[in-house]
Amino acid sequence: MAREDLGMPIERRICELHIKAARTKALRIVAFTGSVFPSEWTPSFIEDLTMDVLEFAFHARRVNQICSFEKEEFPAITNNQVNISENDPGVWIEKYQFALNRLVHMESYTLGYAHADHRPIYTKSASNLMPLYVKASSDDHPSETISLYGLASCFLTFVIPLVKDRFPEFQF
Repeated sequence: MAREDLGMPIERRICELHIKAARTKALRIVAFTGSVFPSEWTPSFIEDLTMDVLEFAFHARRVNQICSFEKEEFPAITNNQVNISENDPGVWIEKYQFALNRLVHMESYTLGYAHADHRPIYTKSASNLMPLYVKASSDDHPSETISLYGLASCFLTFVIPLVKDRFPEFQF
């Protein structure tokens, strides 16, 4: 069967699968960014969180494409779960779609975290860390900062409700 013979049901199902995958990764990102880790675990949480971020960006971007949300005005994603009082990483990406595109087309990527020594959960650790952001550059854009919580939160609190509103037949 040719794709046009399948009609909208196949596109709908593909989008539903992307939504489910993005939602799962968004929930994991929210959990990671709200957690404190001992500095000794840094290589492990960087690897796991990085895979979640990249998979989330792929699936969320596909949802935007399939649902035609590329030009949708979502709130700025510069909100964090904590305020960075020292060593702010600099220029923050505000637009949800720009952040997804940057992650999908990135050339460099660095996970950033805050020291949560005010909340010493791991008292024998050299540091208590909260992963909060990534700095990413692409072939067309210099390195800028993306709030991981802001990115995931936008998807969960604005994109999913918009999908439900515009496509009530979707099941996810």
